Amino acid sequence: MVILTAGVIKIFVFQERKNFFRLFFILSLINPFMSSASLFFLFEIFGIDLLVAKIIGDVFTSLLLFCVLKFFLRN
Repeated sequence: MVILTAGVIKIFVFQERKNFFRLFFILSLINPFMSSASLFFLFEIFGIDLLVAKIIGDVFTSLLLFCVLKFFLRN
């Protein structure tokens, strides 16, 4: 799934960028840890419902990692 996602993002969003796959792989390894941390903070500390916290945490993490990817691969 990660390889398919990387290929689609590389083709449609980050065309002709060097080191894309290396950076995407590193961010893909970090993603589950950030999702878990955001779920912990939203559910345990702020008391948000588990399902809502999971959705918000995953969306936040995905947007954050996309912005990081875009920052490092800018022209």
